[in-house]
Amino acid sequence: MQMRSIRIAQPQPLKATLGRRLPIRRICHVHAASSPGSSGENAYQVLGLPENADYNAIQRAYKKKLSECRGDEEAASRIEQAHSSLMMNALTSRLQGNAQVDKNVLYADRARYFPWRPKLWLAEQKVIMFSAIAQCAFLAWALLSPMTAGTQPVVWSATAGAIANIYKQNRINPPPIRGAEVSDEEKKQGGRNILRGAFLAFMATFSGCLLLYTAPDAIAAQLNTVLPLWFYEGQTILLTLGSTLMNLIFTSLFR
Repeated sequence: MQMRSIRIAQPQPLKATLGRRLPIRRICHVHAASSPGSSGENAYQVLGLPENADYNAIQRAYKKKLSECRGDEEAASRIEQAHSSLMMNALTSRLQGNAQVDKNVLYADRARYFPWRPKLWLAEQKVIMFSAIAQCAFLAWALLSPMTAGTQPVVWSATAGAIANIYKQNRINPPPIRGAEVSDEEKKQGGRNILRGAFLAFMATFSGCLLLYTAPDAIAAQLNTVLPLWFYEGQTILLTLGSTLMNLIFTSLFR
């Protein structure tokens, strides 16, 4: 009987191993699932969401996960499958009459008129608190110093509204991470958020001033009537009240 010798490879020296530069791979945190996107539960796990997450939460998580996984095609594919699965499950439930579906999902295949119109969206509690404190401060400024304040409280009310709305837009549609490889369209997201926030603040300020002062004054002029004296003497207060009130409403309830 012949005996075969077995040659055991010697371990590589530690210095040689330490001398090499190990490849660095970006880690993307995607929750593991047995078959991502195959069921509602697994799809929620992939996106890191609870099972009762609504349409807006799903969209936020979807965009955030994609932004975090730039360059990782496997993780991006899992996220895409999970998102598609949740959207299809929602539509299927709606067709079967088992659940109500967000109108953004139900009418996703229809053209949208006036896409820049304000849409209902309840802001985070800290955003509402910041807006309420700021707008109350500007209104108090106008009430305590109506002669010297002028239109400054209105201007600052619009500015605070724009800042709060831009912050909210960045939370809803996060801009890409600096240095990440993104498409030209995705690079514009930050600019679009700024324009959207400024647009909402302008609409709020304009509508507030229109409703509480400009419109009543114009209607009175058309009817050849004179409004009470306090209306004209309190112009600054009325303009500030309209601006602060509408900016608070737009910041808290619209996107």
